[in-house]
Amino acid sequence: METELLQPEFQSLPLNWNANQKDIYYICEQYFKLSLRCAKNPELLKAFQDPSKTVAFLTDGKNKDGYVWKDTENEYWKGCGMKLPEHTKVILDYDTSWPTLYFTKKGNDQETITIKESPLFVQVFSSGSSGIKTIKRELLPESDESKVILPFNVGDLTNYEAILIMPCFIPDKDMLTKVYCNDKKEAAEIILTTT
Repeated sequence: METELLQPEFQSLPLNWNANQKDIYYICEQYFKLSLRCAKNPELLKAFQDPSKTVAFLTDGKNKDGYVWKDTENEYWKGCGMKLPEHTKVILDYDTSWPTLYFTKKGNDQETITIKESPLFVQVFSSGSSGIKTIKRELLPESDESKVILPFNVGDLTNYEAILIMPCFIPDKDMLTKVYCNDKKEAAEIILTTT
């Protein structure tokens, strides 16, 4: 199998893409750029993994004190473009492939609402003293959006602790797998990596 990489001057989004597809592409592109930069810059990786700054990296690049990272003298990291509740805790996980968002109610009632993405489904369920209840399980249309309505109001977000488990694809943490044929052990026939 042969693959061909697009040259930057030839890269463009398909004309038939809708706004959702363009948003998905932009956020993924920004997250991938961030991952590549983290692989090359240990200080950036350290800043990205700082819980007080991670949400800013994923959203608009800002926290209360302004931008959290300056790429060059005149260019700030503008974020990946996600939108998250202000006090979301983010866990960067090397073993997960799709984001999962948890809302755990503060206080004695330990109800948790889980929003779990996968390539084919968005699943929403609650768990607590009354057991586990599926709120939504939807087969996703290709490159489109899924709408999840939480069972509480915007003002009630302060009553919940939000935790986002994000996949972490930083290339220097990845592995290269080389596959050889028995009769030609000096040259790999297949080379694999996740990024």
